[in-house]
Amino acid sequence: MKRDLHSAVLSARLFVALVALSAPFGWLPGGVAGASETTLPVPQPDVSPPLPEAAPLLGERLVTAFGAAYASHYFQHRDRVFCDGETVYYLRREIQAFLDMWRATGDRPYLDRARNLALRAIDEATANPRPLIWHDELRGEWPCFYLATVAAETGGHNQLCDFQGSVGFLMVARCLHQVNHPGWQEMADFVEREIVEKWLYYHPAVIEWHFTGPTSCENILAALNGGRDVREHFACICLDLHKLGYQTYPYLKWATLLIDLYLTRRDDPNQPAPHADEVPHHIPQDWGLLPHTAADGYVWLAVPNYDPNKTVIAMDTSHANRTVWLAARACSEGLVDPSMVDGLVNTLRFQVWDPDKGPFYFNNYLDGSDGDVNGLDSGRGGNVWFGWHRLAAYDEALCDLFLAIADDLTYGGPNLPDGAQNKAMQNATLCLEAWGLRLLAGEKGRPFHFP
Repeated sequence: MKRDLHSAVLSARLFVALVALSAPFGWLPGGVAGASETTLPVPQPDVSPPLPEAAPLLGERLVTAFGAAYASHYFQHRDRVFCDGETVYYLRREIQAFLDMWRATGDRPYLDRARNLALRAIDEATANPRPLIWHDELRGEWPCFYLATVAAETGGHNQLCDFQGSVGFLMVARCLHQVNHPGWQEMADFVEREIVEKWLYYHPAVIEWHFTGPTSCENILAALNGGRDVREHFACICLDLHKLGYQTYPYLKWATLLIDLYLTRRDDPNQPAPHADEVPHHIPQDWGLLPHTAADGYVWLAVPNYDPNKTVIAMDTSHANRTVWLAARACSEGLVDPSMVDGLVNTLRFQVWDPDKGPFYFNNYLDGSDGDVNGLDSGRGGNVWFGWHRLAAYDEALCDLFLAIADDLTYGGPNLPDGAQNKAMQNATLCLEAWGLRLLAGEKGRPFHFP
């Protein structure tokens, strides 16, 4: 598909009343009853891209469908508590969808909605601080996105929820900074002072020197949870704080360390890890990406899985979204070789996506296996909408695929597998429709740039 033929979509009028103030802290889409008034046929089960002349109509339908999907989402979750760990965990993806809509259309209410969501979460966490506990020792009271499952261990504070939410906050901050809105600093200050520093100084023996002196890389790995997803989120946080001019800590150095550790091609399981001399005591067991050569010669990459309870060596597709998001982000900023992204494109195209089972069928694991993953049976847990979808910016076939998925979802996703989280999970439809619109908008939607 020639992306430059689709710029006409940007002239489509918003079907929903974006400036309606019926929601208590931002706009709520209205007037969505006309979503079925478009004249394009219901998509058939294939991934053929829409004809160029159909692009403006598809764009209007995506805008309308997004409004309808968000209205449903809003009413389902209108009573949510924003200082809850699970809420902020999913909020990062909701924010992603609104920012993609803003980049695709240029319509400011989408950005305003993302800003309001982020501020609501920050304000509620600030108004509801909780004690931070380290081995029964009080480490002060901090704004909290409370997670009951770790209440006994930390008082309810959790790195994964904190960092995943903060990635969303900083995505908004970067966009606000881009349009010279002064509110960006409030969000970035919160992330640095109330999230990053909370976890830097969690251990009582740590002082500032540990993170600004010559051993800062060793110490930051010691401070971070060992989970790969936590560290990949933290790398994104570091990149954003660096881009926004924060210099209290060596953010770019830390981001580069984590990117090198987790995105380096690992041809031999026994090869030395990057920075082995600098951080000899904290090399993660699951560092790197594992290359595999298929029978016809293409190379694909697996995110290693060292969970002793799993029988497969490759990570499940859903959790690997964070690795792919970081990879595309690092590639867009020139921090990794583009060949690494090419390998991940092959992983998605030839290992994860399985069109023989259905046009939009994605296997549960990166090696093409499709067993149970966290209680989800075959084809249900191959989520591709918060990381993998970004690879469509680098591959024409994947661009066509994700446009076709977005098109299909405007009709409820009839060609996605029943029960697949790619249409059933919270925020999935929003993210895929918004990304489809951004791809349709071409370079003006800037799909090659992050966030």
